[in-house]
Amino acid sequence: MMSLKAEIWRQIYLYKRYPFSYFSDFILLILMFMAIFFSGSLAGGGIIGKTLNALVIGYVLWTLIQNTISQMGTCIANQMQNGILEQQFLMPISFKRLFFNKIVVNIVSSAIQAFLALIIIMMITNNWIKFSPITVLPFFLALLVTVGLGYLIVSLVLNFKRIGSTLVIFQYVYLGILLINFENYPLSIKYLSCLLPICPMVSWMRLIVNQRTYNFSFYLMASLFNAILWLVIGFFIFEITNQKVRKAGSLAAY
Repeated sequence: MMSLKAEIWRQIYLYKRYPFSYFSDFILLILMFMAIFFSGSLAGGGIIGKTLNALVIGYVLWTLIQNTISQMGTCIANQMQNGILEQQFLMPISFKRLFFNKIVVNIVSSAIQAFLALIIIMMITNNWIKFSPITVLPFFLALLVTVGLGYLIVSLVLNFKRIGSTLVIFQYVYLGILLINFENYPLSIKYLSCLLPICPMVSWMRLIVNQRTYNFSFYLMASLFNAILWLVIGFFIFEITNQKVRKAGSLAAY
């Protein structure tokens, strides 16, 4: 519990020490949404009603993934270069628990940022989405997926050291994927989309906010499968990478 508390305070101190950097990143997310919104309005004659709801849900959940990827990747890479990462592996607390604390704190802060972005986007577009209580379920499962993604990102940084450009490319490619309305595609495409992180949760939430009828059992099972799949992948890759870098003595960035 002490280690989790320490990680929370570390994140708070970072926000206090570098407020301009975090504020700039947040404003950039809002500006990117407005660029997508206005470009869609010009090309399609206006994004209104249910289409706008789908766009907002997909984009806001993408910010959750984007923050998890960028913040975790940057944090581990900086600690690796400064030598702090090697010290953390020598601490009496389990390194698995240590990284779990980092991922949890990162996800909570990212979720708060995504929620604030949602409020501001709804204010700007004057399109207030009504969320049903059932929306909490797919959102919670989406948070579990980000835990797995957090471990995966840590593993990639530990193994390849510098992957900043790769992460940026992945983030923006995945933005396009999350904006695809897989719920409107044939069943075979829906099944394939369940393999992509958070995609079934995004489709489920869009169906809920647009008040459309849907197969509750299908989306519940698809979302559970997606959450378990990426948790297992993240834990498995992290365990393999941890053993590899320890054996090779390659925790440092150089």
